[in-house]
Amino acid sequence: MFKSNISFAEEQLLSYLPKTGKYYEENRNYSEDRSTNNNTTSLLSPFIRYRLISEEQVLGEVLKKFDLRECEKFIQEIYWRTYWKGWLEHRPSVYSDYLEDRNKLIEEFGNKKFYLNAISGNTNLSFFNNWVNNLKENGYLHNHVRMWFASIWIFTLNLPWQLGADFFMQHLLDGDPASNTLSWRWVAGIQTKGKNYLARKSNIEKYSNIEISDNEILNENTNPLIEEKIYNLNELHLNSDYNVEEIKYILIPTDELNILKDLNHTKVNVFTGLPLEDYNDHNFSEKIIKHIKSICISCFSDDDFYKNIKIDIQFESYFENLDKWIEKFHIQEIYLPYVTKGNWKKIYKKIIIKYPSINFIIFNRKYDVNSWIFSKKGYFKFKQNIPNLITKI
Repeated sequence: MFKSNISFAEEQLLSYLPKTGKYYEENRNYSEDRSTNNNTTSLLSPFIRYRLISEEQVLGEVLKKFDLRECEKFIQEIYWRTYWKGWLEHRPSVYSDYLEDRNKLIEEFGNKKFYLNAISGNTNLSFFNNWVNNLKENGYLHNHVRMWFASIWIFTLNLPWQLGADFFMQHLLDGDPASNTLSWRWVAGIQTKGKNYLARKSNIEKYSNIEISDNEILNENTNPLIEEKIYNLNELHLNSDYNVEEIKYILIPTDELNILKDLNHTKVNVFTGLPLEDYNDHNFSEKIIKHIKSICISCFSDDDFYKNIKIDIQFESYFENLDKWIEKFHIQEIYLPYVTKGNWKKIYKKIIIKYPSINFIIFNRKYDVNSWIFSKKGYFKFKQNIPNLITKI
């Protein structure tokens, strides 16, 4: 379904551009195009997730082709990802609490038959079982299917949302800590408090090619979950005031693969890759790890932009090779692209502690800084500012 390289990602973007206007607005809720049996959405998320292709690049290409009013729905969906990231950065303990709760729930539910049946696709809902198998096989589900899946998991199968969010992260090629965690919370009714999302047979049958039998019963009338804890807003300390030309040495995380191309900066020495032993917030499938490694290698090997840049790509013995890179070039200052909640926050902390004599400079994309100003409250307020935000791209 996906090829994990930059050529496929760029071809996918170009081929879908004509559909980002009216077609997307009219068809995005259908799990597949009835006339072609193809996915109705762009399938760019496994690449945007790691910024092999950035949100800015996608927005820029779409807005070359359409006026904002013609592609508004597509633009808004791109900005949802941006909004979720900013919202979670302002409330980081939401994610750490999710991980803590998940760990406790795994101990409680890990050997329970009804949980094991759900993750193995062995429930009494045949269409749900198919979604489980498709997720494992392809690393992807249409966004509308994800909403139905989460709702059925929580309200029909009566399983904790944290375990469902964890299951998605284990298998989704585009699994993003912010989008995934907060979307599951939204379905449960604790993100927008008191407003849950209920999957209904009529809706599933309307927007998919599924026919649900009479003996496949969904809970279509239930109350949202309740969360007592209140998460206060944290102010962010972001750095968008930097001189790109001063970046001589940079460590590029797999969450920010194409940062140099987006900055149009080539006079730099790069260390990149993935410390596999520390990439463990979730029990990621081999498919996900292979995808990340492949797009990382492709990003720097298959694009002429990087042909004159010194790049050290490491996966095995990552920290040992980072030692060698620092020693080889007598590095005293390293730039780090800002990373949002997830594994790389922890990896950064480990690196910074390990090298106290090095000056680490964490810097932000201006796109994120400009957007996250409006990510403190609900998406409606954020959405009102999109016309202004796109003028800054």
